[in-house]
Amino acid sequence: MPTRYRMIFAGLVGAGKTTAVRALSDVPPVDTDVPMSATAAQGEDKTTTTVGLDFGTWRPTPEVSVALIGVPGQRRFAAARPNVSLPGTRILLWVRGDQPTMTSDTAEWLRLFPAELHRLIIVVSHSDHRSIGSIRRALADVLQQYAVPPSRVLAADARDRDSVMRVASAALDLPEEN
Repeated sequence: MPTRYRMIFAGLVGAGKTTAVRALSDVPPVDTDVPMSATAAQGEDKTTTTVGLDFGTWRPTPEVSVALIGVPGQRRFAAARPNVSLPGTRILLWVRGDQPTMTSDTAEWLRLFPAELHRLIIVVSHSDHRSIGSIRRALADVLQQYAVPPSRVLAADARDRDSVMRVASAALDLPEEN
């Protein structure tokens, strides 16, 4: 069993990637947030955006170390996204459950990881008023298209360490190969 992993926090702007890295990291994380040049979408109070990589470290056990890497959600910063196909890499794909575009957003991001879908968990943030069952039903066609089991769709609050730890632990439990 590996003792070192990389966990990529990918997804849309405002889904909670940087916040989740901050919540889970056992050390003060390095982030690349800068003030936004345009008003945040979706009526948010978001004032910063990630332009490079966020980086932290999580040690779920004394023997296991996980590098936490948050990637930019904006297409214009896609060049900063690391290679996810390396062994030991897990992907937490963060999507917003409060957006009418949740399904198309999920499909758009799943297309970026065709060979890594067996090492990916879809994390739905901002889903306070929706059950995980209703979210899974809303994503059913996309999940079927990409052969992602519905059990890999989990809700989490990026601000809550225990919530992020739960989805990160689920990702670590995924097999290396399909």
